[in-house]
Amino acid sequence: MVHLEELASLDFILWLRTGQRAGRVAGLSQSTISRRLGRCLDTFNLSMERQQGEWELSPSPLLRLERELHQLWRLLGHAPLRLEGCPRTAPLLLQPAPPGWLQGTFDHVGVERPLKLLRERVIDAWISDALDDLPPEAERPELEVIPLWSSPVTLYGAPGHPLLQERGLTLRDLLQFPCLDLPAQGFPHSRAQLQALGLGALPVQLFRYEPESWEQRSADLSTLMCFTPLNSLTTEALIPLDHDPLFHNRGGLLIRRDLSDHPAIRSLEQGLRLRLSQLAPHLPSLQRL
Repeated sequence: MVHLEELASLDFILWLRTGQRAGRVAGLSQSTISRRLGRCLDTFNLSMERQQGEWELSPSPLLRLERELHQLWRLLGHAPLRLEGCPRTAPLLLQPAPPGWLQGTFDHVGVERPLKLLRERVIDAWISDALDDLPPEAERPELEVIPLWSSPVTLYGAPGHPLLQERGLTLRDLLQFPCLDLPAQGFPHSRAQLQALGLGALPVQLFRYEPESWEQRSADLSTLMCFTPLNSLTTEALIPLDHDPLFHNRGGLLIRRDLSDHPAIRSLEQGLRLRLSQLAPHLPSLQRL
């Protein structure tokens, strides 16, 4: 057994990446976080290594059991629950922040890393705007997906882009300009659809969301990129082109299936549905599920 604070320090580092962020969330100094992290690693005889900016641990059955107990402790209200979300959309849906929840970095690109954190009970819930990019259900039987909305995915450009003046654009029109690809490691289904259309010619190496690596690349008044209506509410830097949707993707809440009936989880879901209803008048193309 390890103390709650020691395992929390380990998980905060895995989740938030740095001792500084972990200390800020926990209300502790970075040195205290480091000491507790060290004691936890010693207890389980584990080591950590950095891979593409994320901390990784070797599997540990004992650690898995400890996390299950500690997650139950959080669900009973003895410690804050942990919520991660996709860039741009999740912060928009979490105004105001749900009581009793700590919010994450909201900068993960794609589905892989948050899915891992959720499976391992490092986090308790995850808001994703790319449900159709998840692995097949047979590969994630322990997870429950709660679809909340469906969005058209269209191309956006910066103010001044030549195509913004045109109406009824065709695929042939769109192919005249470069379009950012979707990161291969994060959006396998969406990326395949984009490339099937002949779009996505500009490669993107993006492991964490950064505006300068995504929407700010449109400043050349040539480059186009995929965006959704919810994304567009958070920036005035991009404007949708007038064309039929390239494809649709669903968004929603992901949790572990064994937590699905817990009041805290259902309260979070209800709060997200309420927020979507408040945003609906501004998003005629968004379908609530």
